[in-house]
Amino acid sequence: MVNENELREKMMVLETIKSQIGVVEEQKEFVDGLIEDHEMARKTVESYAGQEDGEEMFIPVGGNAHVISTVKKSDRILVKLGADISALTEIEKAEEIMEKRKKDLVQTKTSLESSLNRLAQEYQNLESEVQREYMELQSGMLDE
Repeated sequence: MVNENELREKMMVLETIKSQIGVVEEQKEFVDGLIEDHEMARKTVESYAGQEDGEEMFIPVGGNAHVISTVKKSDRILVKLGADISALTEIEKAEEIMEKRKKDLVQTKTSLESSLNRLAQEYQNLESEVQREYMELQSGMLDE
């Protein structure tokens, strides 16, 4: 026979899993945004590298806005290395750094998606169990 207290505990676990799913989904959306930012930066650097000295260029600044700038050709760009430290580095090296960061973010996204799938499956299984036990509890009460 199904215990009412155990059923309540399982329902609380369901709510906890649902909350965890929400947190992981938010993290995934954040990582998606970072991936998009890295891709935009990579494209901007690639475009810059293809420009000639004195040409005008539209530089994305976020929020679907661009700054019109005249290119002063350089073979180096400023790249943030972390912990509020930046360094001038060659364009090719900067592109490598950005690509590695993007790969790391994609790996993080894959891990988050895996966690989401696992949590969703766990939620689905427990939800089915709770529904079945609830029906058993209801029918047991009707029999009394």
